[in-house]
Amino acid sequence: LAGTLLHFVYEWFGGSFWAIIGAVNESTWEHLKLLFFPILFFGILEYFSYGKNTPGFIPIKTVSILLGMALIVVLFYTYTGILGFNLAPIDISLFVIGILSAYWFSAKQLAQPPSWALSSAANALFAGILLLLLLFFIVFTFSPPEIGLFLDPVTGNYGLAS
Repeated sequence: LAGTLLHFVYEWFGGSFWAIIGAVNESTWEHLKLLFFPILFFGILEYFSYGKNTPGFIPIKTVSILLGMALIVVLFYTYTGILGFNLAPIDISLFVIGILSAYWFSAKQLAQPPSWALSSAANALFAGILLLLLLFFIVFTFSPPEIGLFLDPVTGNYGLAS
């Protein structure tokens, strides 16, 4: 639900804050925000609720976000590569698959944390990856690389239209 709302917040309210967390165009990259920010914000609530005392919480949550985002990108470019066009119902389904996969992975791993997630070095590394992703979402909203992932197929622009 939060991801769906984030699709429209920039259009509704404008401003830099909403541009950072909401989609500013129809590019694949901007749609990844719809998964990243709700899981991140809910993950912060989870962390303070129970995650501080859960071994491997930060590494597992980070990998779950990366998994959800990777699934969206891979499945989107696979099906649009085959069909030659995209369809909104499939795009929405891919978003749901990404979210469900991220939470499924997280639940399974948190129930029995793997050894790779248990060290303080893993916590630091994956917290750094989360911060790097956050930085990328901020920077690439305003100054994206001019590659296909960032191209708005509707307007032909990258990031916020000038």
